[in-house]
Amino acid sequence: MRIHTGRTLRRIAFTWLTPPLLVLLLLGLCRMLAPGSSVNQSLPDFFEREFYPSGSLYPLTGYAWLLIAIGLFATAMIVFDQVDSGGGSGGGGLLVAAFALLGVFVLAVPFITAVWNNDKDHGRFYSAATVYHVPSVEDPPSSLTGLLEGAKPGTNGCDRAGAHDVRSCVKVDDSFKTLAWEPRTTSLAAARTAMTNAASPVQNVDVMDGSLSYLYGETAGQGRWAAVLDGTGAQSAYGVAEWDGSANAVRVCRFTGGHRFDRAFGGSGGNSLHNLLADRFSGLHFDEDDVWGYCQGDEPRIVVRVTSGKGYANRRVEVPAGVLILRGSPSGRPVMEHRARIGPGELPGPVYPTSLVRVQKDANSWTAGRANKDEKAYGYQRSEYKTQKDNRGEYLMRGTDRRLYYLTPLTPHASKSESLIAYGVVRADEVASGRLNTYDIHVLADGDPAVVSLPNLDAKAIAYVSGPQSPYPNFLNSGGALQEFMPLGGGKWRVYGVQNGQTVFYIDLASTGALQPKTVLPGAPQAAAPSKDLTCASPPKDLPDRLLAQCLSDLASELRRRNPGG
Repeated sequence: MRIHTGRTLRRIAFTWLTPPLLVLLLLGLCRMLAPGSSVNQSLPDFFEREFYPSGSLYPLTGYAWLLIAIGLFATAMIVFDQVDSGGGSGGGGLLVAAFALLGVFVLAVPFITAVWNNDKDHGRFYSAATVYHVPSVEDPPSSLTGLLEGAKPGTNGCDRAGAHDVRSCVKVDDSFKTLAWEPRTTSLAAARTAMTNAASPVQNVDVMDGSLSYLYGETAGQGRWAAVLDGTGAQSAYGVAEWDGSANAVRVCRFTGGHRFDRAFGGSGGNSLHNLLADRFSGLHFDEDDVWGYCQGDEPRIVVRVTSGKGYANRRVEVPAGVLILRGSPSGRPVMEHRARIGPGELPGPVYPTSLVRVQKDANSWTAGRANKDEKAYGYQRSEYKTQKDNRGEYLMRGTDRRLYYLTPLTPHASKSESLIAYGVVRADEVASGRLNTYDIHVLADGDPAVVSLPNLDAKAIAYVSGPQSPYPNFLNSGGALQEFMPLGGGKWRVYGVQNGQTVFYIDLASTGALQPKTVLPGAPQAAAPSKDLTCASPPKDLPDRLLAQCLSDLASELRRRNPGG
């Protein structure tokens, strides 16, 4: 047997070195032909995510192990070809067998390991930051049966831990009943209309829809909506619009004078802010839903909540990476500051990425293991009810502790039920690079009066707004609609009456019937809250005329229901 060692080694080297060299050539060409383009961030991110998620040669993804196996089989074929052409056997045959067997081993062990639980590893990473709160584990909510079957005593502050191979933490408390939220003065739909009108006088300028965010004021009822007015094509960003919901005019602080800003998220070529951020901060990523703006006096500022990639097991996950604060300058060159850590109250709006909150919410379906996820559809999801179509969840709310939270009412996963049986809560006003904020899921007990059916709540609001005690009895017949039920805590809700894109009024009501509905005009002064809510069970002498009339009407309706023939 004669093996042409030099030629064989050259063919083997060509087989193994060609793929990485082609990748390096592609990356180099992109940097040379498209300097400053976001492709110089997205392309390396792609290869890192799909092949070496930790930024090193181990651990590798399933795709990488598959290529290695193909390379080993190709090497075996090259050696076999040389052995065959030399007409011999022996040592060359052993090499062929060794490379072939090594390729089989790679497919059977590291490749299978990398792909088998790849999706579960994603759930494992985010579920590690999820905590369930239940009133009891002896009589738990039925929606948690899959998680608590076989559960064992917990550690590190957890009362129970699931028996599955995905980390779970269950705490026994009634903490959700103590939470209350400061209401917003107007709906998202009305804010979107107002902001769009503010941008309409300028060509190629429009509201950056994902940037709409509610910013709470110093005192209750002083909040405002804010949005970035972004440019497209060669038009730079115009400024930030703010609207308090009561005034007809929208306040706009512009990128002009000493605060010029010669870039735009929707810009193209040299006007693209995406390209600039990718070039300056190549390791940071963001979703346009994680952008918001505010006016610091007359100066517009843009806040971008950013994430970075991190290797976990054999895949890539995203973790928070702080915020970018963007300001204008006299030259028009954007001033960009990266802050890896933000504490409560340092900025007027959210600093934890909404996109990550959604990922953490979706990962809850893994906490009871694969079988419960795939076969029993374990988990919770946002409501799809019609009143929530413009704003389905991740509501930015301020609690009585004046901290900002994301609040998401949740329904059972894969169910047509619109009963809100759980609530996801995440701190929104603090972020630390590389660390997930805890995703707290408060699950209500079966039969808890606070379990709300959105269709029933909607029917109650419709009956009130169309009834004789309503100041707007023809509202729904004249093109108006009730939109966006927002939880206030304690079983109380607010829904907005929207007509032609404007909030005409809002209704505060209770799911339990403990509070009679009341209609309030946006911006109208609100009386100080009494020591306790007046209800039909209160002494009649304490009831205002409208509430007394409503109670009498409810009593008459109940009598008619009980005696249909009387």
